[in-house]
Amino acid sequence: MRLISTVPPRTFSKTFMLPQKEHHLPVAVPEQDLPEQPLIYNRPQRRKPKPWYTSPILYVLAFLQCFAMYLGFWQLRRLKWKVSLIDELEDKLRRDPLPLPRNINMDVLSEFEYRLFQVHGHFDMSRVLFVGPRTREDERGYNVIMPFKRSSGGPDILVNRGFVTNDQIVGTGMNKRLRHPPKDDGKDRAIVVLLPRVYPPSRLALPNEPHNNLWLQIHPSQMAHWLNEQAGIEDAVPSTMPDAPAESTAYRWLRRIAATASSAPAPSTPEEAFQASQSEPVLPVYMEEIFGGTFADANTLIRQGTPVGRPPRIELRNQHAEYAATWFSLSAITTFMFIYMLRRGRRTS
Repeated sequence: MRLISTVPPRTFSKTFMLPQKEHHLPVAVPEQDLPEQPLIYNRPQRRKPKPWYTSPILYVLAFLQCFAMYLGFWQLRRLKWKVSLIDELEDKLRRDPLPLPRNINMDVLSEFEYRLFQVHGHFDMSRVLFVGPRTREDERGYNVIMPFKRSSGGPDILVNRGFVTNDQIVGTGMNKRLRHPPKDDGKDRAIVVLLPRVYPPSRLALPNEPHNNLWLQIHPSQMAHWLNEQAGIEDAVPSTMPDAPAESTAYRWLRRIAATASSAPAPSTPEEAFQASQSEPVLPVYMEEIFGGTFADANTLIRQGTPVGRPPRIELRNQHAEYAATWFSLSAITTFMFIYMLRRGRRTS
């Protein structure tokens, strides 16, 4: 018996056949048989490269190397100026302290910046301003500013007593106070203070909040005006603050009479102490107390909650040498890149 397959033989249609690749060979055509229309080639034409000196990167590198070189020499001039300034200020610190006169001329006060002064009197412990937050040896805290009543008479001045940590401050807002306030027996004493240069606050800085006793920046005019306003006293120097809060004269005199009444109790909270009547206004004169002890003495006082003043030295940042080295390095790098691009462009042209 012979087996016969019932499956029809497999046929291949043209649709399943692999396309045959056609090869067009060049054929010589007589000139009279050429078409009148121009021949169009599918291959894209190669563009002509632009000249190497038209590259914008080359001009950017040339500008950067000149600009960085200029900034480097500018930082060297700043370095020379800063060194001479530090020498001048250190010479002022080496001089003997000057006595602070009773009547302070505010017009010439800036001529005595970074000079030491010796003042006699006592601090007003009941009115304390906290400026901060600040850091000292990786510890967060605030600078303590108090009015200083001079024994020679005249308006009070603002003195920065120094730094205290956060754990030495209790209360919030107007009732904020020191946990262990320095002992004050009411006797006058002599202290040495420094008249620093107070820079105006930046426009981007957050404003002070006097009603919460929160001072982010040192602003002597605003501090003196607020203390005088709380005590119901006119400013000794007209305030230069355009947006200083104004208080009616009737309310100021009414509060002053109530504070000076004989039956009025002594202030028991810091907020009442700010509003107590004062005999002298506060001048917008800001000074910093000098601490002449050692580093170990300063740490001991900070742990006890006693404010520690600034050391008797100039603390100005002088990093212009590092800035000059950075700009000169950038100029050298861009010069190398400029020479490389220049040689590469000439080689390819």
